[in-house]
Amino acid sequence: MNAQKSSRVTGLLLLMVALLALLSLWVKPLVAQDLAPDAGGEGHTVWQQDTTTSADGTRLAFYQRGERTRGTVPLVVISGGPGSNHRYMRVGGAMDALARDRQLVMFDQRGTGASGLAGDAPKLADWAADVEAIRRALGTDKIDLLGHSFGGMVAMAYMRDYSDHVRAVVFNNSTGATLSGTKSLLADVFPDRVKTWAQVRANLPKRFKASAIQVFTEMEFVDLERASTFVNAIADYTYNIEVNNALRQDMATLDFTETLQNTSAPVLVLHGRYDPVISPSTAFELAGLIPGARLHIMEGTSHLPFAEVPSRYADVVAGFLSR
Repeated sequence: MNAQKSSRVTGLLLLMVALLALLSLWVKPLVAQDLAPDAGGEGHTVWQQDTTTSADGTRLAFYQRGERTRGTVPLVVISGGPGSNHRYMRVGGAMDALARDRQLVMFDQRGTGASGLAGDAPKLADWAADVEAIRRALGTDKIDLLGHSFGGMVAMAYMRDYSDHVRAVVFNNSTGATLSGTKSLLADVFPDRVKTWAQVRANLPKRFKASAIQVFTEMEFVDLERASTFVNAIADYTYNIEVNNALRQDMATLDFTETLQNTSAPVLVLHGRYDPVISPSTAFELAGLIPGARLHIMEGTSHLPFAEVPSRYADVVAGFLSR
């Protein structure tokens, strides 16, 4: 009799363990892909690659995922840098999650990936024209914009030059209205690393692998485990420091204050609480310039919230865009 009871108890315990395991998969299906090496790119989900041509004849490679559902417009994601490989923003799965309910588009910026060269004296207006060329290729009158870091300034240039085609904008750990007004805390937070970073940056070749700037990338995270996973995921991505240096010269002359003050588009200013690359104070100032802007400071994360807290990030952005 005791043996029977013991057997029943053991059986029930095993059943409960199995049910709990199944429940955990149902409650948070994103866990398994939260830190995939390139969730949505390398053997996980499919991004459709297309090409178009910008106004000056530059070839542009862009990548689509998701369907244009009723009540939505394409979300064009503008990565940071300049000169970075856009795929760093796919790491973590946040972009895949956002593409479940809308068409999402990313692209290789000039001088990177499969797109054409940037030229000797690139202008930010060229980057805005590239976004416009992609909008035309998509065959849509309106687009949503999501600009990360430097990509936020590209979004501002597009808002200035093509405002009629902007439905909504997300500034993700973005620069301010001016480059000079964009505050960095790297020297305050990482005084032991900034000198090393300056030496590394000064000796980078024109094109380099992301692994070469690991000392910088690690300063973009709060969670060191996630930082390590991210560093490994992007190690072989090629970046272009020549584009970065050249375009910054033009960016230093620009001021988008008036553009931001006059926009009628809904705007979300999203920023990681502990970002030393671009201080959260920049986000507060940016939101203060924009009529009706919504400011969301994400706790527990830094400069790359889409990779550090991807599920939370996707929820906030999707919630804003669906309003």
